[in-house]
Amino acid sequence: MPDEQQPDKKGFVRHENFESWYANNIQFIPSAWDLRMVFGELDVQDGNGFVRQHTAMTVSWVQAKLMIYFLSLQVYVHELTEGKIAIPPGALPPEPTPPTGELETDPIAIQVYEQIKKAREEIGRAHV
Repeated sequence: MPDEQQPDKKGFVRHENFESWYANNIQFIPSAWDLRMVFGELDVQDGNGFVRQHTAMTVSWVQAKLMIYFLSLQVYVHELTEGKIAIPPGALPPEPTPPTGELETDPIAIQVYEQIKKAREEIGRAHV
């Protein structure tokens, strides 16, 4: 392996095609097997806003759950040392709509609604 990189002290090697991008928008596309995340950046042309998508990454559900753990720790430590992250009101996800019709009595639909409502309330506490 003459041209191969050696792992760093933590055991990481960057692929020859490694790139670093900025994203301020993520679209989530779930399937039974995994979670696809499509990253993009808000752009404006002729006064019209749109998201220019540039990268997709698919992870297993196990990795997605581990990401929640590690992301929440990163946010916790950042807010502990730098202060609460203020979310502008226009960036908050919309209020969830309660289940209606036949979903009003579906226990899963009710649980999903309650979880979305709770999560939105939690991140909304730190908005500007």
